[in-house]
Amino acid sequence: MKKSMSTAFARLGFVLSFVLSCAAFLGACAFPGSGAATGTLLSVAPETLGERTLEQRLVMRWPDGERSLEAALEISEGKLRLALMSFGMRVSTLEYNGRTLDETRHLPQAPPGARIINDLLMMAAPLEALRTALPEGWAVTESEGQRRFTQDGATQIVVRYRTGTPWQGQVIFEHHVLGYQLSVDSHEF
Repeated sequence: MKKSMSTAFARLGFVLSFVLSCAAFLGACAFPGSGAATGTLLSVAPETLGERTLEQRLVMRWPDGERSLEAALEISEGKLRLALMSFGMRVSTLEYNGRTLDETRHLPQAPPGARIINDLLMMAAPLEALRTALPEGWAVTESEGQRRFTQDGATQIVVRYRTGTPWQGQVIFEHHVLGYQLSVDSHEF
């Protein structure tokens, strides 16, 4: 009994340290349309993404570390629903309708939902929907399997599609200014 209790506490401690690391990482990331304190969402209607259900593995890399999360993503009935998990434990649940975000943090240190949704939209939303949603001074271009986001002409973010689609295979999201990379492996059901 003591051994299983100590194993459970060790696992819980590892999960909590992982989640704290993810929260610190994602909390440092700034996105178009979001100030460090406001977390303003990009306004893109989920129906522009098409109805779909996916499982995803997210790997976040920055100069002194790497962390991963699993995700279940569903887009249907005008809503985007995302559940983030770590080691089988639900970290947070997000529901986005294009204007508002309902967020349930199952652990208080869960990554900020608005930032996760913005990353996803920048990777997957149709180009014209993004151009409309980006704040003044920001632009997006797309060519040869990649998107480039610029602010006042300077490259901020580059998104690379290994398979040409955000919904199947790997997408690499690189934030040049903040020095982090997000790798997303997706498998559509």
